Amino acid sequence: MRKIFVAILFIMQAFCLHAQRSNAITDKGQSSNKWYYMYLQALKEPIIYADKTNKEIYRFTWLRTFHNPIAIRIEKDGSNYKLYWSVCDGKGGYDPGKLVVAKSRNLNKQNWDNFLKKVSIAGFWTMRTDKDFFATDGSQWILEGKVNTKYNVVEGWSPSASTGFYKCCDYLITLIDLKIKPDDKY
Repeated sequence: MRKIFVAILFIMQAFCLHAQRSNAITDKGQSSNKWYYMYLQALKEPIIYADKTNKEIYRFTWLRTFHNPIAIRIEKDGSNYKLYWSVCDGKGGYDPGKLVVAKSRNLNKQNWDNFLKKVSIAGFWTMRTDKDFFATDGSQWILEGKVNTKYNVVEGWSPSASTGFYKCCDYLITLIDLKIKPDDKY
C-alpha cells in the first residue's frame, strides 16, 4: 500500500511540475507563471525582451533537474563582444538557490561569428517552442535572442545532441570556465 501511495505522490508532483513549466514562456517572452523568472532573478539576469538598447543579445538558460541552474549570455554592443555566465547552488528542477558564480569575459569577433553561424544553421529566428512535452527528469534548455526590436525564445526538453538548437547552446557552454562532464549535458 505504501508503494502505491509513493507512486501516486510522485505522479502528482510530476504533473504539477509539468503544469508549471508548460506555460512558462509565451512566444513573446512573457510568463504565465513565475517559474522561469524565479530562476532569472536568482541568477541575477536581466529580462532580455525588455531591453531597449541596440545590443544584440542571446541567452541560454539551462535548468537540469538535479544540477545547478546556469545562465550564459552573449552580447554584441557595437564592435565589443562579451560573455556572462552565472550559476546558482540550487537544483534546476526544484529551487534555484543562491547565486554562487557570476563571471564575464570579453570575446573576439570570431567567437561571435561562430555562434551566429550556429544560430543561423539552427533556424533559431523561425523556431517555436513545443509546449506539449511531459517529463519528470531531464533538463529544460531555453535559448533567447534579441536583435533591435526582434525577440524570440525557444524552449526544449533534453534536446538531442544532433540538433542545431543543442549545438547553439553547447557552443556557449564551451566558452565558459565551468567543467561540465559530457554525461551531464542532457
